[in-house]
Amino acid sequence: MLFSKQIADLTCEDVEEFCARFREGLRVEYKSTFDPNVKRKIPRVVSSFANSYGGILIVGINAIDGVPKEPFDGIEFGDREPRLTVENICRDGISPEAAVLQNIVPSRASGKAFLVIQVNERPKAPHAIENSTQVYVRTGDSANPTSLADMALVERLLLRRRDVLGRWSEFYEESGQLAEKIGLNKDMSLLELKIGPRYPTEILVPREGIFEFLRNFQMQHSIGFRQNTTLRHPTGALLSRSDESSKYLNIGEFGTIHYIEPLKSTTYGRFLGTAPQPGALETVVYPFWWVTSPILRILSVAAFFMSANSVTCDLRIEARLTNVSGLPFVLGRNRFQLSPSHALAGHLPASASCSSQSLNTSLQPVTVELLYQLIWSIGDEEPCTRDKISEVVSKESESARVRYR
Repeated sequence: MLFSKQIADLTCEDVEEFCARFREGLRVEYKSTFDPNVKRKIPRVVSSFANSYGGILIVGINAIDGVPKEPFDGIEFGDREPRLTVENICRDGISPEAAVLQNIVPSRASGKAFLVIQVNERPKAPHAIENSTQVYVRTGDSANPTSLADMALVERLLLRRRDVLGRWSEFYEESGQLAEKIGLNKDMSLLELKIGPRYPTEILVPREGIFEFLRNFQMQHSIGFRQNTTLRHPTGALLSRSDESSKYLNIGEFGTIHYIEPLKSTTYGRFLGTAPQPGALETVVYPFWWVTSPILRILSVAAFFMSANSVTCDLRIEARLTNVSGLPFVLGRNRFQLSPSHALAGHLPASASCSSQSLNTSLQPVTVELLYQLIWSIGDEEPCTRDKISEVVSKESESARVRYR
């Protein structure tokens, strides 16, 4: 990252320091105005960053021969919302769309500001402009910062896109094998969570940083692990617990997070609060809403991990209930639930997406969406609404809080 903090947290001092350090080149470009001519160039600049190594575009800085010139006063923006203007330009002018991170940073000059646009290297490259006919990359030359990509480079970008998508599957496949090796029975009925960059292109956190993160004793206790259970592996570290409350948490250096825990079971009588009858066989059931707390907790761990390591990316979030065909789920939260409900499918999937920067403030909405998708395939009653699920999640959120200090 060129900035040492997230784009949303930048101040004018950060922008001034950046301009004093970086001239235009492979990953940096400046524009002194936000006029129609600059707006027409935005698709080329953004797509070239996305097709290369990512970069920063700052609007409101005058650069001569690629060197920013003081005073760094910014400009007055005629657009009511320049960030929305950039989003629309990128959505309409780049294919496939290249997501950007933006912030309007007030300058020291009254009424003026900088528009800072961060573009990450995109695994969906090549990104084309001009009706998908032109693919641009960075040259590193401030006088001519972009150039058309040749066919060989376009082919390499297409191969990179395929390889990046394979990293997600590769990590979770290997992680599942690790879970079995340390004693987790994958044939049990399980809750499985996968959280990570939508396109894991590069190492985001070194193995040593992951190990130290997972050794946080307060966090371990909050999510149900014993202290000093951190194990190292070639691409990161993990926590494991194999006993009456088995669970598994693995974090890889690409920012990928894998959590597995057996579903909680109880007897139907205990769920209803009735005394067991002597000699009677107790029916085992699975309270569906139990999964709410572990989902909230692991999402919170993911949010803290991303924030602590200044990770900025789009997140892919998946939840799955495995080996649940015919399993008796209790969908109510009290004794008014008359009978268990069942799922036909063996595995129930759910997915959501969120930016790493907003995950901490989106824990409840993301959890609601995952639960809504998971419960959809259970039983034949009227499906639970998102509003009803939101009430459950809100009540569970306090008890599911994860502590790190």
